[in-house]
Amino acid sequence: MTGSYDMTLHVKGEGADLTRRRVLAWLALAAGTSAASCLVPRAPETTPRVRGARLPAALRVRVNGRVREVPIEAYVLGTTLAEVSPVGEAPAAAERILEVQTILARTYAAAHLGRHASEGFDLCDTTHCQVYQPDRIRTSRFTAITERVIERTHGTVIVFNGRPIDALFHADCGGKTAAAADVWQGTPVPYLIGGPDVAPDAHRHWQFTTSLAALGQAVDADSRSRVGRLTAVAVAGRDASGRARDVELRGARTRVVRGVDFRAIADASLGERALLSTRFTIARQGSAVTFTGTGYGHGVGLCQLGAAIRARRGDSPAMILGAYYPGTSLMRADETEHQVVEP
Repeated sequence: MTGSYDMTLHVKGEGADLTRRRVLAWLALAAGTSAASCLVPRAPETTPRVRGARLPAALRVRVNGRVREVPIEAYVLGTTLAEVSPVGEAPAAAERILEVQTILARTYAAAHLGRHASEGFDLCDTTHCQVYQPDRIRTSRFTAITERVIERTHGTVIVFNGRPIDALFHADCGGKTAAAADVWQGTPVPYLIGGPDVAPDAHRHWQFTTSLAALGQAVDADSRSRVGRLTAVAVAGRDASGRARDVELRGARTRVVRGVDFRAIADASLGERALLSTRFTIARQGSAVTFTGTGYGHGVGLCQLGAAIRARRGDSPAMILGAYYPGTSLMRADETEHQVVEP
C-alpha cells in the first residue's frame, strides 16, 4: 500500500480462550519460537469494544501467487514487519511506531475483507492492499517487540461512526498530507482531509531528471496520456496540499491528466521510484525535464515519517492516530466471524 519507513501478545493465563491460544501457537511457529514463550500476563483491557466491526479469526491472503489462510494477528505481524522498520530509534519510540502500524494493519484488513473476493481470497501481499512478508517474522530484529505490541493491542481497530476506517498510510507526506477526495476525486472522507504535518523541514526532498523524449515515450505508452510527440509538460492545477492535481501534456494534441495518474504512468516506464510523489514542480532546460519534489507516496492518511517524529517526541499511539484520522477512535473487536461485543 505504501513505501515503507526505514527508520505485547498478552493472554489471560488459564482462562484464555482456545482461539487466542491457537493464534499464539501459529505466531510462535511462524517466528520459530515455542508457543510457551509467547504466554505472558495480559494487561487489563481498557479499550472500549465496538459492535459492527468484522474481524475474522483468519484471512485468505495471496502470498507469492498462492492463497493461504492466515490467522488475523499473524497477518498483522507479517504486515507490520514488512511495512515499517524503526532502525535507529530509541526503544520507547520504536515500540510506539510499531504499535501504530499494528493497529493500522489490523484496521485496514477489517475494512477491506474480500477486496479480492472475485479471485477467491481477501487480500493480496503487495502494495495494492498491504505488503505482507511472513519471512520477516524469522529475520526481523523487531519480531519480539512487535509480538508484544500485537498482544497488547489485540483486536484494536480505528473506527469512525462505529465502523473500521479505510486506514490509508504512506511513507512520507513531504510536510502536508492530502485529502482523499483531492487525490482520487469522489466523495470527501471526513477523517481523510489532509493538512500540515510536523517538522516540515525533516521530510524527504528529491529530484528526478529525464529527457523529454523518454518522458514522451512514457506518456505515449498509456492511452490515458497519449498525445503523440510530447513537446511540453506542466502542472495545470494543485490541490490544497500543494500536490499536482492535474498535469498538462502537449504534443500532437493537448491532454490534461490527473496528477496521481501521471505519476503512475511515468513510474511504470521510467522506474518505480522516478516520481516519489505528486508534490513536485517541473522545470525544462533544453531537452532535459527535471521534477523536484518532497515526500514519498500518495500523501493520504497517516504519514509514517511524521508518525515516527511524533513517536520520538513522546506522543502516544492514540494521539498519533488521532492526528492523522481526525474524529476517529480506537475500539476493540472480537476475533470471531461477524461478531463484535460492546463493553
